[in-house]
Formats: sequence, C-alpha cells, structure tokens
Amino acid sequence: MSDTSLTTGVCFSVKATSAISHVVLGQFKTCVILLGNYYLFGSNPGTTSICGAFVAIAGMTFYTYLNLYNKKQQSGKASPRNGSSLPKSKLSKENGENHDGHGTESV
Repeated sequence: MSDTSLTTGVCFSVKATSAISHVVLGQFKTCVILLGNYYLFGSNPGTTSICGAFVAIAGMTFYTYLNLYNKKQQSGKASPRNGSSLPKSKLSKENGENHDGHGTESV
C-alpha cells in the first residue's frame, strides 16, 4: 500500500510541476539528508561532498528562481481581452464569428 501511495504522490507532483522539477526536488532531498547527517549526527562524508551539496542547493535555488521568473513573464504577457485564458478557435476566426467563448451556442 505504501508503494501505491508513493507512486500516486509522484504522479501528482510531476503533473503539477514537471519531471525536471521532480528530479531537482529529489536531489534537494538528498542534499538535505547529507547535510543534516553532518550537522546533527557528526558524520563526515568528506569536504568534497559537503561543498558539492552546497553548490547543488545553490544551483537548485537558481533553477527555481528562473522558473518563477519565467512563469511571471508568461503570466504578464497573457492578458486576455475578455478575461478568458482560452484562445479563440481557428474555426471561429475563419468564419468571422466574434464571441467570448462563454455563450450557449449549439453545434
């Protein structure tokens, strides 16, 4: 049962973000475990591993910043005329129809 809930959680996280973001989150978890063991329990994974964990976290922070900045730029550009985020269909453009997509048309 635990594997099924884990797999379901992975599917939801990938659907909500992206596969790359899911992998970055997994690497972040690994870095936190490594640094937490060093800080809390005094384990010594080596200077290279500790420095690598900090560099990885810095890279993940930069990746997250770029993703949030990109989403902000995309949301700023997508300012629809009628308040709808749905694009106008090509068929309605070809037919010269002018509607906002919220009407009760019959097909």
